[in-house]
Amino acid sequence: MNLTFVLVIFPCYVWAQSDSTETEEKKTTLTLSSLVSSNASYYGQAAEKQLPFGYLDLKVRTPIGWYASAGGYQLLTEDAFPSEIHLGTGFEWELGKKVELGIGYTYSFYAKESPLLQASNPNSASASASFKHYFKTEVEADYNFGQTKDIFISFNNSKDIKLAEWGSNLLHVNPALNIVGGTQRFYTTYVEERKTQSGGLGGLLPVPGKGQSEFVETTEESTSFNILSYNMQVPFIWYRGQGAVLLSYQLSFLTEKTEQEKRQNSFFSLGYFYQF
Repeated sequence: MNLTFVLVIFPCYVWAQSDSTETEEKKTTLTLSSLVSSNASYYGQAAEKQLPFGYLDLKVRTPIGWYASAGGYQLLTEDAFPSEIHLGTGFEWELGKKVELGIGYTYSFYAKESPLLQASNPNSASASASFKHYFKTEVEADYNFGQTKDIFISFNNSKDIKLAEWGSNLLHVNPALNIVGGTQRFYTTYVEERKTQSGGLGGLLPVPGKGQSEFVETTEESTSFNILSYNMQVPFIWYRGQGAVLLSYQLSFLTEKTEQEKRQNSFFSLGYFYQF
């Protein structure tokens, strides 16, 4: 997912938890999602500098599962406004009470010279499948493309736990473990030393033992699929009526395949959601 959004999977996730307790007939819903976060996450990775942001999204979902969404976010340390605007559409299906399927497409418009890692790939197509048992297990595949083409696969296990209930208030926590694998179309440049022989007889024949070193730069494209990050999320959700408040912490451990110096990132998020 591209914020994949990641930025924020929370708008869909929060109401999925809320809706699971309802048995009333399905209807068209309109969900307003807002969130502020300490840093922008791209599958657990982050830019070199801290990028706190504010996020706003509006999503309409019909009874047949089709949805459309529009929104954007603003990097709080950047002057360009807005930092990103996105439009999305797709389908979400519920096969009974335990299985959910989804497909979607999102196009994002980024500010010029955006510092975000995903800015070079404004297109994102996704497919997901989840199964509810003692945990909720979900697999999602994202194909992000634009200047480059990358595939990411996320495997997620979560458990919804009700902590308290009073009046019309519900307090839940949904701890989750997530593993992300994918490709990274980056380019590796290395310097190769080559020996050139000094020639005798006007350069027609090499002279043994005499030569000079020549350094040549070679660039190769990396296209292999690797495990990129291990992520732990602890989101607390307070439901009240049609609204919900989210307080979340995410800790991401990065593998050496990410080509980033930092091996772990932390993300704090605070959000409010309302479903009409």
